[in-house]
Parts: sequence; C-alpha cells; structure tokens
Amino acid sequence: MSVTDVVARLRQAHALLTEARHATTQADAAITDGATLFANATAGSTQPEVGHINHLATASSTEVRAANALFAQAQDLIDAYCHDIAGHGIGDHGNTSSTSPRNGPSAHVEAQATPSLNTATEDPETSYAGWIAELRRTGTKISPERIIRMARHRDGHLVWLEEGTEGSSGLAHILRPKRQNDFEETGTPAKQVADLIISAIERGSLAGYCGKDAEVYDVDFGGKKRRVAIVISKNGYIVTSYPMNLEDRVRPNKRRA
Repeated sequence: MSVTDVVARLRQAHALLTEARHATTQADAAITDGATLFANATAGSTQPEVGHINHLATASSTEVRAANALFAQAQDLIDAYCHDIAGHGIGDHGNTSSTSPRNGPSAHVEAQATPSLNTATEDPETSYAGWIAELRRTGTKISPERIIRMARHRDGHLVWLEEGTEGSSGLAHILRPKRQNDFEETGTPAKQVADLIISAIERGSLAGYCGKDAEVYDVDFGGKKRRVAIVISKNGYIVTSYPMNLEDRVRPNKRRA
C-alpha cells in the first residue's frame, strides 16, 4: 500500500473519530438533560432507586467525557503518525472530501478543514448550509453572508469565523496591520491565517490557555509546528486569534485561579 493510500485511510479513521467525539458530546448533553428532569420529578423522594439512578447518571456522564478525551488522544496519534510517514499532518495537504467516510454533516469536518479562502469553489453560505441550519435550530444568531470558515470544535459544538471589523472582532480584526505582521513573523502569511485557525481547532493539540479565556493550540501547519491562541465566544463565534511562540507559557485551566 502506498503512502498516499495509507494517508487516505488515516483521514477516514480521523474523520470517524470526529463523529465519535460528536456523538459523546450529544450523549453527555442527553444524560445531563435526563438527569435534570429526573431530579426535578423525584425531588424529596427517599426511595433507594432514586439515589442509585442519580449515581448512574453521574457515572455515565463521566464515562462519555472520558471517551471523548480518549478519542481526541487517538486523533493526535493519527496526526503524528501521518506526519512521520508523509511529512505532513492529516489536514495539511490535499482535499479530503473524497475520503470522508459518509455524507452526514459531521463527516464534513475533515473535508472543510482543507480548502483555503483562495481555492474554495463554493461560497461559505452554501458549503456550510447544514451547519448553519444546525446553529439556527438551537437559536444561535448567525449571519451566513459574513461567514468565512466553520469547523466543529473538539468538544462537539460548532465554531465559525466571520469577516468582522478591524476594530472589533473576526478576520478583519485578526489581520489588522500589527497582528498580521505578528503572524507573518512566525511564518504564516495573511492568506493562510484563517486556514491555520481552523486547522488548530480541528486537529491541533490543546496546549492550555492564556489571557482571559483564549484556547492555545499546537498544530503542524505548512510543515512546521505552530502555536496559536484563539478566543471563541460561548456561542461559537471566533472573536480573535494571535500567534505565540512554542516556548510561551500557558496555564492548564481556562480560568485563572
């Protein structure tokens, strides 16, 4: 089997693990909702079954979260292996749409990780129609005409990058003159910044946190390991991003103690 064939299989496995992680996130949400309904319905009950069911709900939630973490570790190992045998990570080169294992929305995670702003053949509003609909079903306010890129976060929820404005948020803010220079000094041209951000979210390793609530990722991109901080709002909107050096210190927890 050629290296190309092996990489194609690795991408399929990576995409399936993304689906599995999304499933664990949905399962965790369902367990939490069910446990809340059950707790409200049985408030004040002294029956032993009630306590046992509550214990099982807590244990189940812990287990699916552990599974999600293990799936993420497996993805990191697949990416590292791909880099060892092919010289690049899972999403660094080539279009993966032909290797996606199925046609559902979650199967598009890998396919949408690769196209750059210069080579995409469809406008984002069309490409991400399914994900946009998913956000709207949950009541999330979103402006499809402003979307540049979307991705599914390792925790299962959707995130998106908009055109934005230089003085506020979004890609225009990220690529304001000083910040654009920061990216270029660390080896990422302005036209690749959006790709770097999405690649970090989809397949990067979470190194920690910095600032108020920025997620810091290490990711192989363009044949080099890079570190990038990304601020994502609670609804999934990517507020800003900035490059970091691999030696820069990060904290293990999102919020400062």
